Amino acid sequence: MGIGKLSLRTELSRRVKWVIGDKEKFVVLLQDLKDYNDGLEQLFPPSRLATLHRTWTNELLEDAHRDLGKLNMLESASSGVYPGLNVSASLKQLRINLDEKDTKNFKPTYALKIQRSALKITNKEASRVHGTYSNPSLAEPQAIVVEWVDYDKEDLDTRLNHLRRIDDLARMIHSASNRHPDLHTVDCLGYTDDSSSSRYGLIYATPSSHTSSSTLNSLILSNDFRTPDLGDRFKLAHTLAVALWSLHSLDWLHKNLCSSNVLFFPSAYSRSSTVTTATSNIPDISTPYLLGFDASRPDQMGEMSIASKNSTAEDLHRHPSSLNTSMAMPRKPYCKPYDIYSLGLILLEIGLWKTLQTYHKSHYSVERFRDKMVLQNLVPGLGSKTGRLYREVVERCLCVREDLGSGEVGQLFEFVVGSLESLRV
Repeated sequence: MGIGKLSLRTELSRRVKWVIGDKEKFVVLLQDLKDYNDGLEQLFPPSRLATLHRTWTNELLEDAHRDLGKLNMLESASSGVYPGLNVSASLKQLRINLDEKDTKNFKPTYALKIQRSALKITNKEASRVHGTYSNPSLAEPQAIVVEWVDYDKEDLDTRLNHLRRIDDLARMIHSASNRHPDLHTVDCLGYTDDSSSSRYGLIYATPSSHTSSSTLNSLILSNDFRTPDLGDRFKLAHTLAVALWSLHSLDWLHKNLCSSNVLFFPSAYSRSSTVTTATSNIPDISTPYLLGFDASRPDQMGEMSIASKNSTAEDLHRHPSSLNTSMAMPRKPYCKPYDIYSLGLILLEIGLWKTLQTYHKSHYSVERFRDKMVLQNLVPGLGSKTGRLYREVVERCLCVREDLGSGEVGQLFEFVVGSLESLRV
């Protein structure tokens, strides 16, 4: 097997199609990959190998598609050899099993239902709030973040669909958070029904019991902090690209990707008040967490999505085709390229360290903002601040074709993640 990435992808795809139905042969293939990887460690630094691991995982999951038998074989054959593949295959099986349940026969997961009375929340109006949960299994109240999703209590059918989607989301994120670090999510404890306000709340345990957080959007907008070093921003961009690639490897769409849904714990303000060094006014962006899964859904035709109530500022991160609701040009089903487009806009904000709101005018249509401001003005000027390769990564994300197939999506992610991984200051 050659050491080039293209030859690796071609050879892996060919061999997977040949052996994926035979567990014994597949175990041999995984061992070959492990031996191959051990050889590469002599040639390349460890950071370069991570992208190859993710490429293998994505290729194997893609070839298994929605075949539960093949995914089960992937899970068992990779146990003890490739933990990342083992967990991904397990999560993809869970997702498929959730998809195939009829909504009419849906029963909420009892272990994930949390009584509203067990939550103590200060700001009751915001769509994302901090608070505490009196967890009966813990001696002390648990620090949490709650994200609310409104429902119409008069429309029982739609409400049932909302409840099922929230239950499925809680099960996926609950299972994924600790076992799949590449997703960069926080552990979902469950969900609650705040019936007095006609809304469901997804409940997350905050990392290290922090009681505050900052969003990427708020850090960029703030005048109280200096711009983080370029190298740290490259690492942040890489981490977020890895998170989306991992989510897509499960055929799951985020559908609400924006800088307001990238969180850091604790709040940069509370952190800076306890640090007295010269770098105290530089926000720590080393550990981002991806939230905002309220509108997330599987990548499958016919899947109902929860309509996300976002401000115009957050809609700026959405692909124009995903927002079009006119009769002449109806909105298209959400797809992976729309998430990739949103990622490109976040990477643009990270590179410029300016939010999209800074450049948006109220009279701009979403198409005009993309074509005239983003692509013709902001992207060409990005290279002088971040270098040519970072600008090219952003451009590739923003110009992604809407009809990109799964294999092409994997190749694009391999380029994006590999390029960001290679950047040095």
